[in-house]
Amino acid sequence: MRLEWARWSRAALPYVIPPLVAVLLGAVAWELYVEISNESKFILPRPSAVGETLFSDVDFFAREGLRTFLVAAGGLAIGTSAALALATVMAHSRTLERALLPIAIMVKVTPIVAVAPLFVIWFGFGWQPKVAVAALITYFPVLINGIVGFRDVDPRTLDFMRSVHASQREVFIHLRFPSGLPYLFAALKIAATLSLIGAVVAEFFAAGQGGLGSVIFIENNNQAIDRVFAAVITLAVIGVLMNTAITLAERYVLSWHRSTLMS
Repeated sequence: MRLEWARWSRAALPYVIPPLVAVLLGAVAWELYVEISNESKFILPRPSAVGETLFSDVDFFAREGLRTFLVAAGGLAIGTSAALALATVMAHSRTLERALLPIAIMVKVTPIVAVAPLFVIWFGFGWQPKVAVAALITYFPVLINGIVGFRDVDPRTLDFMRSVHASQREVFIHLRFPSGLPYLFAALKIAATLSLIGAVVAEFFAAGQGGLGSVIFIENNNQAIDRVFAAVITLAVIGVLMNTAITLAERYVLSWHRSTLMS
């Protein structure tokens, strides 16, 4: 168990250390700018003040961050599942793709800030509208990448499987799905950050019901800008952790693929 943990830790270090160094350099530059420009703390607080606010109330931000993460993860799971189901159907039928893809695009281009209040009205102020918004904003990249990935197969392998009378189910399981995995992992990295955006937008319209979006909305109205920045930093940390987890899973699942061998 310890060896496995050590191996995963070593694999994660190249993804953790460079962004940490970049963030530290950015924080130093931010601190120096505020010091030199004498900017008002109500407009641009010092990173040191934001860090003090964050660590002095770390339990609060961790609790609200967990709420936002659970909403985002739920929306990501639902949106990804629905997109994979649609992508599987569309990849096997050009007719269904032509019929369903315009509808999917219409849903995608609808502004999420226009849909979120409707979901709150329809589903109430619980977790349901938040998860629905997160799912709605995440499905499209998975859908498009899924269609492309399931069709991007080696034609010679496809011809061979057809020559031995493999069923469509067998072709999908043994050829189309493995071929689509690199596309799906790329889509998941995009969808993960989109799910956080969807969760925060939904929490804006359900202010007072918890989550980082609610914290940002309330503290901004209270002009507590240091707490707004602390919530944003917590959100950024969650996004980085989600992306890192997907990247590590990709390297494990696709250890055979050139996209991971070259990284």
